[in-house]
Amino acid sequence: MARILLYALFIISSCLIGIEKADGQTTTSDSLELLLEQANNDEESNVLLYDIKPDLIEQDRQDVIYTRYFVIAIFILSLLTIALAISRIFSQRKANKILSHQRNILKKTLIELRISEQKYKALFSQANDAIFLMDHKTFIDCNDKTTEMFGCIREDIIGHPPYEFSPPKQPDGRDSEEKALELINQCIAGNPQQFYWIHTKKDGTPFDAEVSLNSVDLEGSIYVQAIVRNISVRVHAEKEMVQARKKAEKATESKTFFLAKMSHEIRTMLGGITSSSQLMMDTRVNKYQSELLDIINTSADNLLEIVNEILDFSKIEAGKIEIEDRVFNIRKILEDNVNTYLPKSREKGITTYLSIHHKIPDFISGDELRLKQILSNLLSNAIKFTDKGSVTIDVAVEKEIGNELMIKFLVSDTGIGIPSGKLKEMFTEYSQSDVSISRRFGGTGLGLNIVYKLVNLMKGSVEVQSELKKGTQFALIIPFRKAIDTPSSPDDKPVPKLLSRHKYKILLAEDNVMNQKITMINLKNLGHHVDLAENGLEAWEKYQENDYDIILMDIQMPEMDGIEVTHLIRKHEKENKSVKKIRIVALTANILGQDAEYCIAEGMDAYIAKPFRVEDIIEKLEL
Repeated sequence: MARILLYALFIISSCLIGIEKADGQTTTSDSLELLLEQANNDEESNVLLYDIKPDLIEQDRQDVIYTRYFVIAIFILSLLTIALAISRIFSQRKANKILSHQRNILKKTLIELRISEQKYKALFSQANDAIFLMDHKTFIDCNDKTTEMFGCIREDIIGHPPYEFSPPKQPDGRDSEEKALELINQCIAGNPQQFYWIHTKKDGTPFDAEVSLNSVDLEGSIYVQAIVRNISVRVHAEKEMVQARKKAEKATESKTFFLAKMSHEIRTMLGGITSSSQLMMDTRVNKYQSELLDIINTSADNLLEIVNEILDFSKIEAGKIEIEDRVFNIRKILEDNVNTYLPKSREKGITTYLSIHHKIPDFISGDELRLKQILSNLLSNAIKFTDKGSVTIDVAVEKEIGNELMIKFLVSDTGIGIPSGKLKEMFTEYSQSDVSISRRFGGTGLGLNIVYKLVNLMKGSVEVQSELKKGTQFALIIPFRKAIDTPSSPDDKPVPKLLSRHKYKILLAEDNVMNQKITMINLKNLGHHVDLAENGLEAWEKYQENDYDIILMDIQMPEMDGIEVTHLIRKHEKENKSVKKIRIVALTANILGQDAEYCIAEGMDAYIAKPFRVEDIIEKLEL
């Protein structure tokens, strides 16, 4: 830059000097012209100017003009040269700046590329999974984990196909080679693959693997990148979990069966107690004996309630309960529930209120039985834990969307309340707020857990609020549907009469001696003719030999159970069109899974749960 400026100054200086010389020449010419003029005017002048010619003067004048133009041209050219030089300088600077920026970008790109390459090498070589590249059939590259996983050296892998490191067959029974080539081809076609695979080490030891295949384009050629993860530990843990779950399910099933079996036996004994006390009540008893019989009946009812809770809990735990969808009269259900517990509340001096909002329809569709069970548990608890005050049931529509009704049930009491720290535990198994509560009020602690699980099965929700010594409120929201087809008349059942309207010839299939005696006494007192079969096989034989109107069939019997006998009878009726269909009524202690729906589905016509009352027999026989 400095050199260019010096060069420019030199040229400008030269031009200026040339201009000055040109100016000097102009002055000399002008002096000669002046001398000539004086000579012509001064005749006495001794100066001889005859040697000065006019053409020389003209030539000199032209030279001066040319010199000026030349100097000016040189000056302009110098300025242009300087401008071009300066422009070149700035252009060079700009180019250098751009070049420097590009060099920085290139340097940064190279650094990033080197880092990326290092990362790739680290991921490839130090990954915990085996990573290798394949062409259409064989391995062409692999990381260190691959050799470690397959227990071999690199040379044992490169150039070999993957099915050489697999057993002949995969778990699905397919040939390893055939299946491997199919998966590789699908990957090359652009469909990434992820699958379970059994690989083998060099020594033949198999291991469980999770394989991912992806296609990669390297220099215009398609290859397959495989990532293999050894999941033997995970698969082993999963198998152990499956085994543990099976053991737990088997243990639960055994426990459930045990509870159900015990419930069956207890209910059978209770049947003898309640039926005997009822029969005694129909005889001449004095006041003292009547009080004792009331105690027996009350105790039996309380024991039956506990047994029912245990059985319900077992059924829920075993997943044997299914939610039904039937049309029923919700107002009648609510009224019946309250009426059932009115004697208890009156005995304790408690007022019971039932409030049903006007938007609640008469008929809805849902599970009538489970709603009864939920409300009975809550109402029973409310009365049990309230010594004075009131128990209230409020029922209203929480939300209505089209045909769906979210119905809210509030069960409130003014009882002993629940400590705030215990509220979260109230719906857990065997839970009561205090050990002293169990001693004072009794119970299994299963009631609220059953309520909670049933509400969840019905896709509802339940919450509890309570204040110690002031009372408790349970809030349930359960979904139902508006009934489209309602019964033509309310589903009231006929009031049972003390005697049957008809006299039937009945076959009683029952293996328990006590139940045999009690049931036969009740049936004969009602005016029926009764034959006894002490096991299922005997019941089948007597059915073939005699003409009965009704069979009262116990479910659990030796030789052949009641369901098997029912199947034989229905098959016999189907094959012999002339044989009239006999009415079969199940007698069962409600052992797990053998409820009314189950018995009817198996071909029976009605169902009586043990322990039963004489009214139950009359009702089922007269249907």
